[in-house]
Amino acid sequence: MQLTFLLIFLIGLPQPGKKEEKIVKLREYVTKGMTAYTDDDYQKAIEYFKNAFELDSTYAPLAYNIACCYSLLNNKDSAITWLERTIALGTYEFERDKDFDNIRETKEFKELVQKADTLLAQAKKKEWKPIIYTPEDYDTTKQYPLFIGLHGYGGSPTHFARSTARMLAEQGYICAIPYGNVVHGLTSFSWAKMIECEEVILKFIKEIESQYSIDTSRIILLGYSQGGSRAFSIGLRNPDVFKGIIAVAGTFDEEELKGHLEKLIGRDLSVFIMIGQKDRKKRIESNRRAKELLEKYGIRVHLDVYPGVGHAFPGEPEKEIKRALRFILSPEK
Repeated sequence: MQLTFLLIFLIGLPQPGKKEEKIVKLREYVTKGMTAYTDDDYQKAIEYFKNAFELDSTYAPLAYNIACCYSLLNNKDSAITWLERTIALGTYEFERDKDFDNIRETKEFKELVQKADTLLAQAKKKEWKPIIYTPEDYDTTKQYPLFIGLHGYGGSPTHFARSTARMLAEQGYICAIPYGNVVHGLTSFSWAKMIECEEVILKFIKEIESQYSIDTSRIILLGYSQGGSRAFSIGLRNPDVFKGIIAVAGTFDEEELKGHLEKLIGRDLSVFIMIGQKDRKKRIESNRRAKELLEKYGIRVHLDVYPGVGHAFPGEPEKEIKRALRFILSPEK
């Protein structure tokens, strides 16, 4: 893992005036920072991430990313300073990140690892309940589509809940956002290997269905970055469960689908893929392979490659998600 990936579409609901301007600028800075990092332009990435941090100084992944970039530039003092901020903001697991190879042997880094390990042990004892949004007029006599969001490596459901989950609830969805089942701190989580993650997500869906009135013919799975990779594999391995998959900046792993592709034949499943044109070449190629392969099995697939975007959520996130949902739920006849 080289960088804590940001779910940039999960930062605040647009509000009129200055607040809306702030949100737009924040998203712009994060997108540009992620793209600069993808281009190995770490100094430029720092500038964008710092601009974003000025707008939201509570968001731990920003501090983490800045620390990574300073380390990659061999600016040890600044990397340590930003790692200290990262720990203060609740992210504790970073020792194995290769981005910190330049500072790994320093006394300061080793001391921070010891401090973070103690805090991480405490964080792992907590129970991390999913965040669930329901429509304001939720009625148990009606059935609602279910939208599940999987955050990226180092992300957190709390940022998703600030905007997209609310938007979806306003549109009549029950929106459920679980925490990744690997804890890296109070504000940082990731997903275990695919098989374990698959078990967790399928069990999670059963629990939601037992508690809420769900239209099981309209379950949508969205994932970003590592979550996008898991959405690809879990969704396609279980086409009887999902109506649609939205994979954003994820990697399509054909190996994980061996023995499962035949299940796709005749299924009413649609896949909407988003990837930045400046993302890693292998990741882009895997997304193109996904479209090519899945269409052979009769799956409706839409692939957008966004010019000038690196490993980030492209475009206007809420707008892009709505577009994906229209594709999935209103197929052309």
